[in-house]
This record gives sequence, C-alpha cells and structure tokens, in this order.
Amino acid sequence: MKYNPGLHILAEIYTDQYALLRDFEPVRALFIDKIQQYGLTSVGEVFHSFPDAGFTGVICLTESHIAIHSWPEYGLATFDIYLSNFKKDNDTITRALFEDTLAFFKTTRHTQEEVKR
Repeated sequence: MKYNPGLHILAEIYTDQYALLRDFEPVRALFIDKIQQYGLTSVGEVFHSFPDAGFTGVICLTESHIAIHSWPEYGLATFDIYLSNFKKDNDTITRALFEDTLAFFKTTRHTQEEVKR
C-alpha cells in the first residue's frame, strides 16, 4: 500500500474587508475554532501585527500547519494549509478549512494551488 502524505493548499485571497486584513485576532479565533471543530491538534502558534499594516501568523499542528500573511493596502492575504494524512485522510478537512477561510474573508477572488504530497 502506498502512503499519501497529504494535501497542501497555497492561495492568494483578495477581499474588500480591509479591517480583517489589519487585525489578526478575528482570523486567529476562526482558526482556533476550526481546529477544534475538525479534531486537529495545535502544538503552538505565533501571530505578529505590523505597525499600520497587516499581520502574519502560523499555527503548528501535529498534522502540520496553517499560515497566513496579509497586506491590507492591496486587499490581499496569502494562505497556506497542509495537513498530513499520517493517521487518517485529512484532504477533506484541508479543503473545508480553506473554504471556511474564503468565506470568513468574504473573498472577492482567489488563486489556489493544490499539491498532493
């Protein structure tokens, strides 16, 4: 049997919800809620706000990671999620968390690359 390591989604998210791109607390709360909802396990996080600008953040998971970086001046966030399939197939959860993030930002358009590991 061949091992399928997981799904990695890399995206650019465009929105006119500029306030959501300036303050990391709402998206951090979303990620924490979704981590619990989907039965994932956080092992640490770092979020940082830039003065008069956006933010960057990463949550490390036993399953891998969720990362985001925002540029409110461009209405843009880059988003990166990778969930390992070590103990179970997490591809559906990876896609669901991505869709949850698009909905949260009220995305006007986005790019998306999927890498099957």
